Amino acid sequence: MIIELVNVKKAFKKKGIVERILFENLNFSFDDRLNSIAIMGRSGSGKTTLLNIISGLDIKYEGTYESKGSPLVKNTAKMAKYRYNNIAIISQKYDLLFDRNVMENIIIGSKKKKASAKADAIFYLDLVGLKGYENKKIYQLSGGEQQRVVIARALAKEPSILIADEPTGALDEESEEKVLEIFKNLSDGGTKIIMVTHSSKVASFCDVAFIIKDKKLVLKEFETMDVDL
Repeated sequence: MIIELVNVKKAFKKKGIVERILFENLNFSFDDRLNSIAIMGRSGSGKTTLLNIISGLDIKYEGTYESKGSPLVKNTAKMAKYRYNNIAIISQKYDLLFDRNVMENIIIGSKKKKASAKADAIFYLDLVGLKGYENKKIYQLSGGEQQRVVIARALAKEPSILIADEPTGALDEESEEKVLEIFKNLSDGGTKIIMVTHSSKVASFCDVAFIIKDKKLVLKEFETMDVDL
């Protein structure tokens, strides 16, 4: 298994008292036969929280997390290293630095030499339809353009696992189709994609889809996976 979560329990506590249990005995497996997985569910069901657990941003849960058969330690520094070496994240919050331009936002943290990192940034900006945007400030961009910068930043990392939280939520139909085509090419090339979405159309681009229901993940058929918001 590339990723396996076993018997995960996630509870929210206040002063030591459990106020809400989000997941209970939740299991998730991503094996080599799959390239992409969609995760769906009602608002508040825990989709983003699940992505945070998978990406190692949230380590406050019960249960085990294994990667390629080896257990991962719930330690902030170790999970940060795992994330840096394996994962790129497209978040709903974008996490862009407004005091830097588009180019600087994309190459920050790159493992490559500066010239190579810049060349990659230009390539991926062109790929998401933002050719010539390298020197623009983030505040000069629309919400949809900012989302595409985040996508370009994730692609430039060339991760083995791409985690995307509503990656097309702020995009128009044309841009959405372009991004989904990029994701499809990535997954066909071996990048593993885990994507949260409310859209059946977006989910249908993935190999399988799960829905969070009754604190667990349930496999859904595409013809029945419309989700009420």
